[in-house]
Amino acid sequence: MRELATIHKRAAQDHQVLEPGLYSRIMVIVDDNIPSEGNDENCYLTPVAPPKSGQGYYTLTATDGAQRPAEISLDEAKLSQQDSEVATLLEAYEWITERGLAKDTKSIQVILISNIGPCTGCKARLKIFYGDLLTAADEKGVKVTITVESVYDTPEASRDRTRGNKIPTTYGYPDAVKTPYAISDQQGAYWLYRLPELQ
Repeated sequence: MRELATIHKRAAQDHQVLEPGLYSRIMVIVDDNIPSEGNDENCYLTPVAPPKSGQGYYTLTATDGAQRPAEISLDEAKLSQQDSEVATLLEAYEWITERGLAKDTKSIQVILISNIGPCTGCKARLKIFYGDLLTAADEKGVKVTITVESVYDTPEASRDRTRGNKIPTTYGYPDAVKTPYAISDQQGAYWLYRLPELQ
């Protein structure tokens, strides 16, 4: 708990920038190895991705990328295709498939850390990412337990908004659990949502 809260605090400091928006990073814990800045041997902490940095496979708009689920409209996909999670998910996926999925790996915990919970489109992207990890592990013949979580810091668990041309979206998860932490003499709380296991 202390390590996760420390990472979240560092991410919150990274988010204090002039440009508003959702910033994110991912912490990859492999076999209980907690990453720190610059440590990518047995675990990984992605760089902080700013708003409008997303591109590539997880945009849900690329012809050679992840397929857009039917419940995500093309408008929603286009409006959110540059969100910070898009870049962060690809960064984490590449590290995990190149280095994290070793034959002796027993568990991988992926934690998406952001200042605002993911929008409707990015929640779909996170689920697709989860499925991609399970597929990659199966293809490599690695028997590993994989969990995917979202951690964020907002007053409420979820918030309904409109984007662009009045496209409705929900930031965060209504079922997220408020999780307190204490570091030295500082106390706080963040929202935590664990994605249901995929078969």
